Amino acid sequence: MNKKKLQSLLESVAAGTTSTAEAYESLLGLPFESMGFATVDHHRALRGAFPEVIFGQGKTTEQILAIAHRIVAYGDPVLATRLSEHAGLALLERSP
Repeated sequence: MNKKKLQSLLESVAAGTTSTAEAYESLLGLPFESMGFATVDHHRALRGAFPEVIFGQGKTTEQILAIAHRIVAYGDPVLATRLSEHAGLALLERSP
Protein backbone atom coordinates (compact mmCIF):
# COMPACT_ATOMS: atom_id res chain seq x y z
CA MET A 1 0.00 0.00 0.00
CA ASN A 2 1.32 3.43 -0.86
CA LYS A 3 0.43 6.90 0.46
CA LYS A 4 -2.09 7.57 -2.29
CA LYS A 5 -3.94 4.29 -1.71
CA LEU A 6 -4.00 4.81 2.06
CA GLN A 7 -5.36 8.33 1.61
CA SER A 8 -8.01 7.01 -0.78
CA LEU A 9 -9.01 4.28 1.69
CA LEU A 10 -9.36 6.77 4.53
CA GLU A 11 -11.40 9.13 2.36
CA SER A 12 -13.72 6.31 1.31
CA VAL A 13 -14.29 5.38 4.97
CA ALA A 14 -15.01 9.03 5.79
CA ALA A 15 -17.41 9.25 2.83
CA GLY A 16 -19.18 6.07 3.90
CA THR A 17 -18.41 4.15 0.70
CA THR A 18 -16.12 1.72 2.54
CA SER A 19 -17.06 0.20 5.88
CA THR A 20 -14.65 0.22 8.79
CA ALA A 21 -14.65 -3.59 8.61
CA GLU A 22 -13.54 -3.46 4.96
CA ALA A 23 -10.85 -0.92 5.80
CA TYR A 24 -9.70 -3.08 8.70
CA GLU A 25 -9.35 -6.07 6.35
CA SER A 26 -7.34 -3.93 3.91
CA LEU A 27 -4.93 -2.92 6.66
CA LEU A 28 -4.48 -6.31 8.35
CA GLY A 29 -1.24 -7.09 6.51
CA LEU A 30 0.37 -3.80 7.46
CA PRO A 31 3.16 -3.38 8.06
CA PHE A 32 4.36 -6.98 7.80
CA GLU A 33 2.88 -10.28 6.65
CA SER A 34 4.56 -13.49 7.75
CA MET A 35 4.30 -16.30 5.23
CA GLY A 36 6.40 -18.80 7.18
CA PHE A 37 9.16 -18.90 4.55
CA ALA A 38 9.26 -15.11 4.08
CA THR A 39 8.05 -11.89 5.66
CA VAL A 40 6.59 -9.37 3.24
CA ASP A 41 7.00 -5.70 4.16
CA HIS A 42 3.82 -4.02 2.90
CA HIS A 43 4.84 -0.75 4.57
CA ARG A 44 7.92 0.12 2.48
CA ALA A 45 6.03 2.30 -0.01
CA LEU A 46 4.48 4.29 2.86
CA ARG A 47 7.99 4.98 4.16
CA GLY A 48 8.95 6.40 0.77
CA ALA A 49 10.89 3.39 -0.48
CA PHE A 50 10.25 1.12 -3.43
CA PRO A 51 7.70 -1.55 -2.43
CA GLU A 52 8.97 -4.93 -1.25
CA VAL A 53 11.58 -6.70 -3.39
CA ILE A 54 11.69 -10.49 -3.66
CA PHE A 55 15.15 -11.97 -3.08
CA GLY A 56 14.77 -15.20 -5.03
CA GLN A 57 18.00 -16.97 -4.17
CA GLY A 58 17.24 -20.01 -2.01
CA LYS A 59 13.48 -19.83 -2.59
CA THR A 60 11.42 -22.25 -4.64
CA THR A 61 9.46 -21.08 -7.65
CA GLU A 62 6.25 -21.68 -5.70
CA GLN A 63 7.47 -19.50 -2.82
CA ILE A 64 8.43 -16.70 -5.20
CA LEU A 65 5.04 -16.84 -6.90
CA ALA A 66 3.27 -16.80 -3.52
CA ILE A 67 5.23 -13.75 -2.36
CA ALA A 68 4.53 -11.98 -5.66
CA HIS A 69 0.82 -12.77 -5.30
CA ARG A 70 0.72 -11.13 -1.85
CA ILE A 71 2.60 -8.04 -3.10
CA VAL A 72 0.24 -7.65 -6.07
CA ALA A 73 -2.78 -8.16 -3.79
CA TYR A 74 -1.75 -4.97 -1.97
CA GLY A 75 -1.54 -3.16 -5.30
CA ASP A 76 2.22 -2.86 -5.43
CA PRO A 77 4.51 -3.66 -8.37
CA VAL A 78 6.74 -6.73 -8.21
CA LEU A 79 10.52 -6.59 -8.42
CA ALA A 80 12.48 -9.80 -7.94
CA THR A 81 16.21 -10.43 -7.92
CA ARG A 82 18.43 -13.50 -8.09
CA LEU A 83 15.87 -15.72 -9.76
CA SER A 84 16.54 -18.95 -11.58
CA GLU A 85 15.54 -18.91 -15.22
CA HIS A 86 12.60 -21.21 -14.42
CA ALA A 87 11.36 -18.96 -11.59
CA GLY A 88 11.77 -15.85 -13.71
CA LEU A 89 9.76 -17.30 -16.58
CA ALA A 90 7.05 -18.53 -14.19
CA LEU A 91 6.84 -15.09 -12.59
CA LEU A 92 6.59 -13.36 -15.97
CA GLU A 93 3.86 -15.76 -17.02
CA ARG A 94 1.87 -15.16 -13.82
CA SER A 95 2.55 -11.42 -13.47
CA PRO A 96 3.52 -9.87 -16.79
